[in-house]
Amino acid sequence: MHVKAVIFDWAGTLVDFGSLAPVLALQRVFEESGIAIPVEDVRADMGLGKLDHIRAIGAKPRVARAWSDGRGGAEFQESDAEGLHERFRTLNRHIASERGKLISGVPKVCRTLRERGIAIGSTTGYSRDIMEPVISVARAQGFEADVVVCADDVSESRPSPLAMYQAMVSLGVYPASAIIKVDDTIPGLMEGKAAGAWTVGISETGNEMGMAEEAFAALPARERLDLANAAAKRLTDAGADYVIGSVADLVGIVDDINERLADGERPELLEYETEAV
Repeated sequence: MHVKAVIFDWAGTLVDFGSLAPVLALQRVFEESGIAIPVEDVRADMGLGKLDHIRAIGAKPRVARAWSDGRGGAEFQESDAEGLHERFRTLNRHIASERGKLISGVPKVCRTLRERGIAIGSTTGYSRDIMEPVISVARAQGFEADVVVCADDVSESRPSPLAMYQAMVSLGVYPASAIIKVDDTIPGLMEGKAAGAWTVGISETGNEMGMAEEAFAALPARERLDLANAAAKRLTDAGADYVIGSVADLVGIVDDINERLADGERPELLEYETEAV
């Protein structure tokens, strides 16, 4: 038994240091509807499929009240979420591709994985139409996953394991205990745990830190360390098997998991109850 595949998230993990594209797009679509959404309200549910993410934001009491007050008492409805999602898709196609720069260390790590015969898959909370330009931008930088499973490729997105299962089938790899899921969000990590994979949280380049690369690098060393440790703790408390600063630190984790697999260890399986009928 050994690691056969690594399945990565995209924004905040492979590209878009700080996972800023979805934040900017979600804030803008709500602002266009007359509601200012603070960053923390957006980041709280990051990692969900974006329609689910919009539903979650709309259900927050402060947002629900503001929505109702601005519309003569009408409550936030499913049709409102779907309308905002359509606008989000149009807007984020542009923003996500603009922020498609690969995070430092990603190309080197992926070359090492391929040299070891480890497949590279990915799942994302973005829909296929948003991901296509991001995939093209990443390809131009020398990165291409063997498979990309988008939120609208499955009937139920994160934290459901369905996207993981689809990626496993497409890659032709099993069991899940021979797979690593790498993600900067809690729903993305839960997706991996629900599938029975090992999970690796990303503390510095993604949602939990939530800072552009330049802003993160400009922090005093002590403040940067404190914030990174706090982000790592949140991911660990959520159940991540490992937490690293960025994908650049992944190879050592693969080695450790291979040793644990050889010793007969397997990752904890998180029970997940589907909402599908």
